[in-house]
Amino acid sequence: MVGGVIAEFNIFHNGHKYLVDAARKEADAVVAVISGSFVQRGGAAAADKWSRAKAALMCGVDLVLELPVCYALNAAPRFAEGGVNTLAALGVVDTLFFGSECGDTEALAHAADILENESAETSGKIKAFMAEGMSYPSAVSKAYGGKIPDGLLDKPNNILALEYIRAVTRSGCGMNVKTIKRIGTEHDGADIKDGFASASVIRDMLVRGEDVSELIPYPPYIIGETPYLLSQLDGAFAARLRSMSAREMREISEVSEGIENRILAASMEESTFDAIAEKVKSKRYTMSRIRRILIASLIGFTRDIYSPAPEYIRVLGMNKTGAALLKKAKKNCPVPIITKTADFEGDSKMLRLDLRATDIHALCAPVNRRGGADFTHSPVIM
Repeated sequence: MVGGVIAEFNIFHNGHKYLVDAARKEADAVVAVISGSFVQRGGAAAADKWSRAKAALMCGVDLVLELPVCYALNAAPRFAEGGVNTLAALGVVDTLFFGSECGDTEALAHAADILENESAETSGKIKAFMAEGMSYPSAVSKAYGGKIPDGLLDKPNNILALEYIRAVTRSGCGMNVKTIKRIGTEHDGADIKDGFASASVIRDMLVRGEDVSELIPYPPYIIGETPYLLSQLDGAFAARLRSMSAREMREISEVSEGIENRILAASMEESTFDAIAEKVKSKRYTMSRIRRILIASLIGFTRDIYSPAPEYIRVLGMNKTGAALLKKAKKNCPVPIITKTADFEGDSKMLRLDLRATDIHALCAPVNRRGGADFTHSPVIM
């Protein structure tokens, strides 16, 4: 049996190792699909994608694939959809493993089925609540009331777990699902407990130059002891936004309901990424969504680029087991499997966006900020 994991590994930590180890107890091999240069919460990955792939390979993953940025830099449903459809296209994964605060696969599956078969009346309630200024997760929770157990809609890993299950259902791929109960600290929790800390705590520690060796299951130099920082792009964000028209902004991913006007106005008053995002913030839009929109504006992620089905599969790293899986996958995979970017012969907006994202992400690096890494880096081989 082959297990699949969809993650960001930003930074790969002991909690991720716990999830991979749990999958390996049941699976003969594990395939991970990870975010590349930018991440779902609206930030720059703290290390380049090849370093993060190497960390995963050192900790039990056999094959690491890149989640295209049009999925990685998107809301939970599309993040999940892209990850599931990438694994489905590969054609060798039997079971999707994912963490959750709930830890109950049956309860999550039941809730996912309710959400997937949402009535027109409930949809109307959600829209009405959002019109009042509620965020989408809050509006969904209120609209369903007691039909979905308390806690399933207000915990980040539970929410993503529900989207994974729904994406598997919609794909028709027949993949099994199994959740692993999250242990240690909460997602984005500020505490450190028994060797477990959230990725955000670890990233903050790296920024401060603190030792994180007890919180990650590999030497810190693997991912670099100084993280990539989005603040390196403050000037680029301000320049890009101030040069955009409202019409151009409306074509950017996730832009709707006039938020483009708030963004453009904020960019004229503020000159840093964080200050612009804070200026735009409102009850109606989550901070993560605003941050994703700002990054999408910079890298040219327009709404027409998104497609539920991946146009290719990109390999970031593998070991011998992963190489064997890849060989098997190539026999029936419906899309090109890219191990060397220069060999790709098609014309894909999705891939061009990935290449731009990598080059712009390189500008966040503490050193060696050269572009073109997608053409000079080969997959990591362990």
